[in-house]
Amino acid sequence: MDPVDSYIHISQVALGEAKKEKPNESVVLYLKVGEQKIVLGTLSRDGIPHLSLDLVLDSDSELSHTSKSASVFFCGYRVLTYP
Repeated sequence: MDPVDSYIHISQVALGEAKKEKPNESVVLYLKVGEQKIVLGTLSRDGIPHLSLDLVLDSDSELSHTSKSASVFFCGYRVLTYP
């Protein structure tokens, strides 16, 4: 039986390595669905380097962040749905 559809569950986001010139920057996380852009949270190395989420994405969407000097990692899994 082939899957009909799928969705993605994001459970955590973490701040990765930063370049030396901006080690303490705040990083804003966004989710864009259609024309709507939603703030998910803000990460900072000193205060909040990771954030727990319970986010289910079942349509075309885009995750983004404001950092130009650090990596941001989203963790979760994909669920296949069957008829």
